[in-house]
Amino acid sequence: MNFLKKLKETCIAVLPISAVVILLALTITPLEGALLVKFLFGTVWIILGLTIFLTGCDIGIMPAGSFLGAALTVRRNLPLLLASGLLIGVLITIAEPSLLILGQQAEKTTGNVSAMTLVYWVSAGVGLFLVLGLARTVFQIPFRLIIIAGYAVVFLFASRISPVFVALAFDSGGATTGQMTVPFIIALGVGIFSVRSDRSAEDDSFGLIGIASIGPMLAVVLLGLVSGTAGAEPPVGEGVPLVAANEQTRSLLAEYAALAPEILKTVALALTPLAVILGLYQIFLLRLPPRQLTRISIGFGYTCIGLIIFLLGTNSAFIPVGKEVGFLLGQLDYNRILIPLGFVLGALVVCAEPAIWVLTESVEEVSGGNIRRPVLLTALALGVAASVGLSMWRVLDGFSIWYILAPWYAAAIALSFACPRLFTAIAFDSGGVASGPLSSTFVLALLIGASEAVGGNPGTDAFGLIAMIAVTPIVTIQILGWLYALYAKKGGHA
Repeated sequence: MNFLKKLKETCIAVLPISAVVILLALTITPLEGALLVKFLFGTVWIILGLTIFLTGCDIGIMPAGSFLGAALTVRRNLPLLLASGLLIGVLITIAEPSLLILGQQAEKTTGNVSAMTLVYWVSAGVGLFLVLGLARTVFQIPFRLIIIAGYAVVFLFASRISPVFVALAFDSGGATTGQMTVPFIIALGVGIFSVRSDRSAEDDSFGLIGIASIGPMLAVVLLGLVSGTAGAEPPVGEGVPLVAANEQTRSLLAEYAALAPEILKTVALALTPLAVILGLYQIFLLRLPPRQLTRISIGFGYTCIGLIIFLLGTNSAFIPVGKEVGFLLGQLDYNRILIPLGFVLGALVVCAEPAIWVLTESVEEVSGGNIRRPVLLTALALGVAASVGLSMWRVLDGFSIWYILAPWYAAAIALSFACPRLFTAIAFDSGGVASGPLSSTFVLALLIGASEAVGGNPGTDAFGLIAMIAVTPIVTIQILGWLYALYAKKGGHA
């Protein structure tokens, strides 16, 4: 049963992080009993919410995207295809859980931008670059050319804005490619390429996500330029507890009642426009039979309910507990323990992320079995572990994110010239796979708390985590793709 499969995947993703929190709470970072109880209940809500959400995506959102992609391509109307890509790209991204969480954390931490303002700008960026990705397949534009030009523009403008917006911009690129956006865009692409018979259709089916993920970065960079805070410094942490005593002891029901109105409003703003647009496409373009329409409608309902429950769990438990644990760790005399803890959390996030297993299977298949799943999984786990460990180090010492991101992205671009084109497209598609919802909830919150404890700038020192996690698969897969090309000539195996 699909629901039980999703439940198993979600448990595997969430429970290891929960176990680490409980272990810390029982040892070096003791939590108030009431807060720990909230965390345990929050874990249940997150597992249940994500399970229902992902089930809804599978039975409703993805089929809708596939049907829509095929219908648009059969019409052979390029303006309609591109306009639909823009509209759907914007609306589907607004409903992305990881982006909603990132926006909320950015609003509370930096005060420079509201959550929904960030979400709308990022969504516009995804829509525009999704159009560019679709146009690439029509006009046969080389994937590498778009990637190099896109990142060059992003880095050029990013050098002129506040460090807060730099970190937030690159985080947005990773947070956008999540549970909602990726399946729908992939389904849209599958629908489009399924009706093509030319030889390049399979190769063109990769790279759409990689191109679309540049849009959020550029959008937030431009937001930083027009917001009037290009030279502003972010607020400095004051070293005060992030979870007040009254919040720790407030009853669960009171907590949920306080959070419910804002969560319901957020979900309504995120999903209503998408529902309306899909309804209009059904009336004027798709005309699906009642059985398929009913199934998609039920899936959409699951998605809505799951998103509400997920946001309830993150806002009531994972985010406040993550901040509190980070704050307590940052106050320790031996707060350098954050660095090895980052390695552990990074490895757990990768190994427990269901999308990573799908990715490793895809790469093994594309490489003809030469790049085996254990090799790729180990490489990704070590890479992301190092990225999260470096993020912890950056929180403690406060050095610029440019010292890490610039070399990583330079390596990613350089490898695109040595790696087979198909692997490059897959690598850039996979950038957001490792940065699942746990990265934008618990791990980022932990970094914010630690930054507050050491008197740092959470806006510059904590944000950037998702970006560092997201760039790891881009480099790792291209390195293995390059090695695969070398070994393939000799008939060996990676």
